[in-house]
Amino acid sequence: MLITETMQDITDKYTSKEYKLSRRAYITECMFEYLVALLVADAFIAKLLKYLGASDALCGVISSLISLSFLFQIFSVLVMGRIRNMKKTAIIFHAAAQFLFSCLYLIPFLRADNGARRGIFIACILCAYFGNYFVTTLIYKWGNTFVDPHRRASFSSLKEMVSLFTGMIVSLALGYAIDQMDKSGDLTRGFLLSSICMFIFCAADLICLLLIKNDKKTETETVPPPKLSEIMRNTFGNRNYVKTVILKCLWWGGVYTTIGFLGTYKQEELFYTLAQIQIINIIACGCRFAISKLFGRFSDKHGFVRGIQLALTILAAAFTVNMFTAPNTRWLIIVFVVLYNISQAGTYQNMINITYAFVDVRYFVQAAALKDCIAGVFGFLCALGSGRLLAAIQANGNKLFGIPVYAQQVQSAISLLFVIAAFLFAQFALSHEKTMLQ
Repeated sequence: MLITETMQDITDKYTSKEYKLSRRAYITECMFEYLVALLVADAFIAKLLKYLGASDALCGVISSLISLSFLFQIFSVLVMGRIRNMKKTAIIFHAAAQFLFSCLYLIPFLRADNGARRGIFIACILCAYFGNYFVTTLIYKWGNTFVDPHRRASFSSLKEMVSLFTGMIVSLALGYAIDQMDKSGDLTRGFLLSSICMFIFCAADLICLLLIKNDKKTETETVPPPKLSEIMRNTFGNRNYVKTVILKCLWWGGVYTTIGFLGTYKQEELFYTLAQIQIINIIACGCRFAISKLFGRFSDKHGFVRGIQLALTILAAAFTVNMFTAPNTRWLIIVFVVLYNISQAGTYQNMINITYAFVDVRYFVQAAALKDCIAGVFGFLCALGSGRLLAAIQANGNKLFGIPVYAQQVQSAISLLFVIAAFLFAQFALSHEKTMLQ
């Protein structure tokens, strides 16, 4: 009888008005954060960087700075026990980061040469990434406090679907508007419009964070912070956790070897306009939207590892297609973007949720931060090496060993090897391990 009452109490908690409001606010907050992220990625950021005089290789490396920025999560591990008000800390750093992202599109208006502007851009985006990823795992844990553990993957899928649907509309509208302003010879107006929109998203994001309940369970006053030795023992002393770190490194190695360099490739070699690129992205996001819920159900039923493996299979197909994408087969980029986005429906959330499966929930924030930190550094190193490869191939007249080829095709082949390695590692190292439900 006691167990029945306890189960009923748990059910009542997750169906309470406060918890429902917090879940809705968290979903909406993620949506506005996603809209800001859209405008500092892919073709949008490539457009801004090319305006500032950046080379293709530099565009790719800067676009991949997001992977290095996960290094900033290590600071959250070091100071987590000293933070007295988690909600306040999360809001301050996250809001500051969103504000800095919004300022990026104002850099072209500065009275300085392009070299100085690029320096300011890099400093600004690194500071923004620091604020964002210093608290990203904290916000994730805070938001998921109000989610039934049995429905975590399904909730993640719903959250993603809301973000994708809104992102499709906003990216198309902004892409079209910026193209029109570019054609009229006043691209800076497009940058100003982007900045204004981002400031609006930033304000809405802040309001949503304020609406999320400050669950006392997330406060360090009620739970003594774990010692560093205890954190290390429950993370790097956990063999299965170390395996998830290696898995994420392989995945991000594949992603950052290629993805950051496609923004300029789509526009300069494949000759797509910003609006056309957003239409392609909308088609891809629509496919991801349609399959996201199914991915969530699949992962809830078969486990996060199987969900990741399914997604990696699709990602491998995507990079295989991109190996054959060139100006005379430019339509293949549509197939690549669709497959890549579908794979993201399974990899992104499952790579986060898998931490719950192998690490005690008390160490989730620290475990997730350390994993992202290590994988982020690895991903950025891959991007740096890939950038050098791109520069070398372009300097050689788009030839490798005398064979005509675009650098992005070679990068895709390397990414494919990373993805295959990740799939095999998941199969032999993680698929048979016992998981925890927390």
